[in-house]
Amino acid sequence: MAHDPDDKRALFQQVVDDILDQIRDGRLNPNDPLPSARKMADLYGVASMTAQRALRELQHRRITYSVAGKGTFVHPDAFDLLRGGVLREPIDDPNLRHRVAAYLADQQAITIRYHHARTADDKNAALHDLLRHADTNNDLIDEVIKYQADRGNFAQQPEHLRRPSNDDQAPPPAKRPRSNRNHAPKQ
Repeated sequence: MAHDPDDKRALFQQVVDDILDQIRDGRLNPNDPLPSARKMADLYGVASMTAQRALRELQHRRITYSVAGKGTFVHPDAFDLLRGGVLREPIDDPNLRHRVAAYLADQQAITIRYHHARTADDKNAALHDLLRHADTNNDLIDEVIKYQADRGNFAQQPEHLRRPSNDDQAPPPAKRPRSNRNHAPKQ
């Protein structure tokens, strides 16, 4: 990634934004590893401390997670978090609503355990529990998606995250130069 001297964003934010773009367009997928801070610094042409700050920011936003001795990985919920999808209508089915509430309560309990963990091992255990929780509830998630789709209630991005379509009159965003090196071309 070449630096644009006209880009006023901090260098770490440019790195963060590039990684977010890679997740949005599918070049990075859930549980894909990210380069180490040293490799990321070389890749982006920034200082190692800048790359470390970018990795910390991504983890703080829950876009990535780290496993001690293994590295940093794209969080399984990263794409959904970036999409910011929200359901337009509540779930009317009491049984499904109860199961979703229980799922979210369990997820919140694991998340709280993660945030209160004092050691890397405890944090990693909580992250693994969070992943296992999501994996064991894939059927519930699929059921909610089907329930909403059957009612025409598709997830919508909040207004502040929506990109203008070609029909909108918004001016095109300024383009940043990008390096093709080490990245698949955008489709």
